[in-house]
Amino acid sequence: MAYSATYNVSIKAPQSKVFEYLADVSRHGEWGSADDRMKITAEKPGPPAVGARYQADALLNGKQNKSAVTITALEPPKQVAFDAEDSNSVFHHEFILTPEGEGTHFERRVTMTKGPFYFPLILRIFKSTVVKNYDGAMKNAKAKLEAG
Repeated sequence: MAYSATYNVSIKAPQSKVFEYLADVSRHGEWGSADDRMKITAEKPGPPAVGARYQADALLNGKQNKSAVTITALEPPKQVAFDAEDSNSVFHHEFILTPEGEGTHFERRVTMTKGPFYFPLILRIFKSTVVKNYDGAMKNAKAKLEAG
Protein backbone atom coordinates (compact mmCIF):
# COMPACT_ATOMS: atom_id res chain seq x y z
CA MET A 1 0.00 0.00 0.00
CA ALA A 2 1.77 3.17 -1.21
CA TYR A 3 0.92 6.72 -0.31
CA SER A 4 0.73 9.62 -2.70
CA ALA A 5 -1.41 12.74 -2.95
CA THR A 6 -1.71 15.75 -5.20
CA TYR A 7 -2.63 19.31 -4.22
CA ASN A 8 -3.37 22.21 -6.57
CA VAL A 9 -3.75 25.97 -6.45
CA SER A 10 -3.87 28.79 -9.00
CA ILE A 11 -1.63 31.76 -8.25
CA LYS A 12 -1.95 35.22 -9.78
CA ALA A 13 1.78 35.64 -10.28
CA PRO A 14 4.20 34.95 -13.15
CA GLN A 15 5.56 31.41 -13.40
CA SER A 16 9.16 32.60 -13.04
CA LYS A 17 8.34 34.41 -9.77
CA VAL A 18 6.51 31.36 -8.39
CA PHE A 19 9.41 29.10 -9.37
CA GLU A 20 12.02 31.36 -7.77
CA TYR A 21 10.09 31.47 -4.49
CA LEU A 22 9.34 27.74 -4.29
CA ALA A 23 12.84 26.69 -5.38
CA ASP A 24 14.28 28.55 -2.38
CA VAL A 25 13.76 25.66 0.04
CA SER A 26 15.04 27.77 2.94
CA ARG A 27 11.84 29.85 2.62
CA HIS A 28 9.40 26.93 2.91
CA GLY A 29 8.78 27.71 6.57
CA GLU A 30 7.29 31.06 5.46
CA TRP A 31 4.42 29.39 3.66
CA GLY A 32 4.20 25.96 5.27
CA SER A 33 1.46 25.03 7.68
CA ALA A 34 1.51 27.24 10.79
CA ASP A 35 1.09 24.11 12.92
CA ASP A 36 4.45 22.81 11.66
CA ARG A 37 6.48 25.83 12.83
CA MET A 38 9.11 24.78 10.30
CA LYS A 39 12.60 26.20 10.36
CA ILE A 40 14.85 25.18 7.52
CA THR A 41 18.44 26.12 6.78
CA ALA A 42 20.83 25.34 3.96
CA GLU A 43 23.85 23.22 4.85
CA LYS A 44 25.93 25.43 2.52
CA PRO A 45 25.13 28.94 1.31
CA GLY A 46 24.25 29.40 -2.33
CA PRO A 47 21.41 29.30 -4.80
CA PRO A 48 19.12 26.25 -5.07
CA ALA A 49 20.76 23.42 -7.02
CA VAL A 50 20.26 19.71 -7.54
CA GLY A 51 22.00 18.00 -4.63
CA ALA A 52 21.72 21.01 -2.31
CA ARG A 53 20.88 19.90 1.23
CA TYR A 54 18.92 21.57 3.99
CA GLN A 55 18.19 20.77 7.62
CA ALA A 56 14.55 21.11 8.62
CA ASP A 57 13.13 21.21 12.10
CA ALA A 58 9.36 21.20 12.49
CA LEU A 59 6.55 19.84 14.60
CA LEU A 60 4.87 16.61 13.55
CA ASN A 61 1.87 15.66 15.65
CA GLY A 62 3.09 18.08 18.31
CA LYS A 63 6.60 16.58 18.52
CA GLN A 64 9.90 17.87 17.14
CA ASN A 65 10.77 16.20 13.87
CA LYS A 66 14.13 16.83 12.21
CA SER A 67 14.67 15.96 8.59
CA ALA A 68 17.23 16.31 5.83
CA VAL A 69 15.94 17.83 2.62
CA THR A 70 17.75 17.27 -0.68
CA ILE A 71 16.83 18.95 -3.96
CA THR A 72 16.49 16.21 -6.59
CA ALA A 73 15.30 18.21 -9.62
CA LEU A 74 15.25 21.82 -10.80
CA GLU A 75 13.86 22.76 -14.18
CA PRO A 76 13.28 26.52 -14.25
CA PRO A 77 10.57 27.71 -14.38
CA LYS A 78 8.62 24.42 -14.51
CA GLN A 79 9.64 22.04 -11.75
CA VAL A 80 11.22 21.74 -8.32
CA ALA A 81 11.55 18.40 -6.53
CA PHE A 82 13.10 17.33 -3.26
CA ASP A 83 13.23 14.43 -0.84
CA ALA A 84 12.59 14.99 2.86
CA GLU A 85 14.05 12.22 5.02
CA ASP A 86 13.45 11.89 8.74
CA SER A 87 14.20 9.00 11.10
CA ASN A 88 11.18 6.99 9.84
CA SER A 89 10.53 7.83 6.24
CA VAL A 90 11.31 9.59 2.98
CA PHE A 91 8.72 11.75 1.26
CA HIS A 92 9.29 12.99 -2.29
CA HIS A 93 7.78 16.41 -3.04
CA GLU A 94 7.39 17.57 -6.60
CA PHE A 95 6.23 21.07 -7.53
CA ILE A 96 5.01 21.39 -11.11
CA LEU A 97 4.33 24.87 -12.44
CA THR A 98 2.42 25.63 -15.63
CA PRO A 99 1.21 28.91 -17.12
CA GLU A 100 -2.46 29.59 -16.48
CA GLY A 101 -3.76 32.74 -18.12
CA GLU A 102 -1.68 35.54 -16.63
CA GLY A 103 -0.83 33.44 -13.59
CA THR A 104 0.54 30.03 -12.65
CA HIS A 105 -0.97 26.67 -11.81
CA PHE A 106 0.95 25.12 -8.88
CA GLU A 107 0.62 21.35 -8.51
CA ARG A 108 2.26 19.62 -5.56
CA ARG A 109 2.71 15.86 -5.65
CA VAL A 110 3.70 14.12 -2.43
CA THR A 111 4.79 10.47 -2.44
CA MET A 112 6.11 8.35 0.40
CA THR A 113 9.06 6.49 -1.11
CA LYS A 114 10.25 4.85 2.11
CA GLY A 115 8.65 4.24 5.46
CA PRO A 116 7.06 1.75 7.81
CA PHE A 117 4.49 -0.51 6.19
CA TYR A 118 1.70 1.01 8.30
CA PHE A 119 2.36 4.68 7.38
CA PRO A 120 0.00 4.74 4.38
CA LEU A 121 -2.78 3.44 6.63
CA ILE A 122 -2.03 6.07 9.29
CA LEU A 123 -1.98 8.80 6.64
CA ARG A 124 -5.36 7.63 5.34
CA ILE A 125 -6.84 7.53 8.86
CA PHE A 126 -5.68 11.11 9.45
CA LYS A 127 -6.42 12.19 5.88
CA SER A 128 -8.45 15.26 6.87
CA THR A 129 -5.56 16.58 8.98
CA VAL A 130 -3.01 15.84 6.24
CA VAL A 131 -5.18 17.53 3.59
CA LYS A 132 -5.76 20.55 5.87
CA ASN A 133 -2.00 20.85 6.36
CA TYR A 134 -1.07 20.65 2.66
CA ASP A 135 -4.03 22.71 1.42
CA GLY A 136 -3.18 25.33 4.05
CA ALA A 137 0.42 25.46 2.87
CA MET A 138 -0.70 25.83 -0.75
CA LYS A 139 -3.03 28.70 0.21
CA ASN A 140 -0.21 30.32 2.20
CA ALA A 141 2.14 30.16 -0.82
CA LYS A 142 -0.61 31.68 -2.98
CA ALA A 143 -1.21 34.51 -0.49
CA LYS A 144 2.53 35.27 -0.13
CA LEU A 145 3.12 35.32 -3.89
CA GLU A 146 0.02 37.36 -4.71
CA ALA A 147 0.86 39.90 -2.00
CA GLY A 148 4.20 40.55 -3.66
